[in-house]
Amino acid sequence: MGSRTARRIQLILFGVVGASSLLAAVLVATGSLTADGISLTALTSFVTFGNLGVAPSASKQSAAAPPGRVADSVIAFTKAHGNPPDATYGRISIPAISVNAPLTYRLVDGAPGAAMPDPSGPTDVAYYDMSKWPGLGGVPGAGHNAIFGGHVDLNRPIPYAGGAQYIGPAVFWALDKLRVGDGVEITIAGGTTLKYAVVSVKELPSSGNTDWNTIWSGNVKKDTVTLFTCGGNFDSKAHEYTSRTVVRAERVA
Repeated sequence: MGSRTARRIQLILFGVVGASSLLAAVLVATGSLTADGISLTALTSFVTFGNLGVAPSASKQSAAAPPGRVADSVIAFTKAHGNPPDATYGRISIPAISVNAPLTYRLVDGAPGAAMPDPSGPTDVAYYDMSKWPGLGGVPGAGHNAIFGGHVDLNRPIPYAGGAQYIGPAVFWALDKLRVGDGVEITIAGGTTLKYAVVSVKELPSSGNTDWNTIWSGNVKKDTVTLFTCGGNFDSKAHEYTSRTVVRAERVA
């Protein structure tokens, strides 16, 4: 994957007979940085985040760095460029995988074929406001299912950093290393900190019969957060990852 390649996360909710019966599928597509109008193919699950100072593996898109190019890190990039200017929604902390990241707010458009917008870069996690899709998602702490997504790695210029090229693990790089019982804390700007404990970690195929409608559903027994990113191997020909890592955590305090 060349340095001018960028991943776009696309969203399509299938099922037109009533919002409550919408069927969602997840797909991450890639395209050139100038291709803003990539055709939508499915409900997307996310990219990556979570840097532990490790180099990207050959199975990741960030492996295609120029000879001698040292992999970027979330910590170093944040020191050099600061947080994205729109990362004002709050913060997410996941101590088990050394994540302490700012949150950006993303409203998912209610129009058919709407895109699920990317985070601003490798260092932020997006909170997805799914209020345009009745029955899906939720606000953190309100008793439903708040959806968060971050990049697993990146290989692209970052606009808020003056176009600096980022190649390396991103904030959800180690999301698949979480285990049941690990803690997740969400702090909303100007509010209190909400504490959750992981109840499941799943690797789901990016294509097939995965029931994304159930995964995004706001109909849950306890206040819940769902975190997601890309998983598996990066298919350079198809320009997508083969699976998605999905972590669910329930409120404990």
